[in-house]
Amino acid sequence: MDKQAQLEKRNALLAAIRKVGGDPADLPFWEGCEAGVFLLHRCAKCERHYWPASRCVEHGDEAMHWVEASGRGRVYTYTVLHHAYTPATRDKVPFAIAVVQLEEGPFYHSTVLECAVDTVAVDLPVEAVMMPHESGLTLPLFRPGRVRPGRVRPGRVRPGA
Repeated sequence: MDKQAQLEKRNALLAAIRKVGGDPADLPFWEGCEAGVFLLHRCAKCERHYWPASRCVEHGDEAMHWVEASGRGRVYTYTVLHHAYTPATRDKVPFAIAVVQLEEGPFYHSTVLECAVDTVAVDLPVEAVMMPHESGLTLPLFRPGRVRPGRVRPGRVRPGA
């Protein structure tokens, strides 16, 4: 892809981020999602992970950078929506929205897919799957999956993986 096409693609992604009220500082995260990679912001000094883009509570922003994350975690809490609050959710109810505690530490809010809502539970192991959205963004949604014990090395999570 030439530089002009890359710039146009980046501008379209920024427009989609702004349209949904997102922060342009998270552009690398959304570019990663589009490429099938779950990214987190990490402090190079203490190796603490953050989402969204932010400053380290101990070291500020000078050592912050985006890194590939496992895309795995566990449901920390959740709720089941039985009412369609928007036309886009009319055919999806009921569905579960969860706060996922990622293996690297941060929390991420998302939809849980590929399981009956009555099987979603606190501590359910989940993994990210990247799904295109009508907004123009690619969203990390979660499905039941395996969580490896202990510290996990960063890796790629791709649709169908």
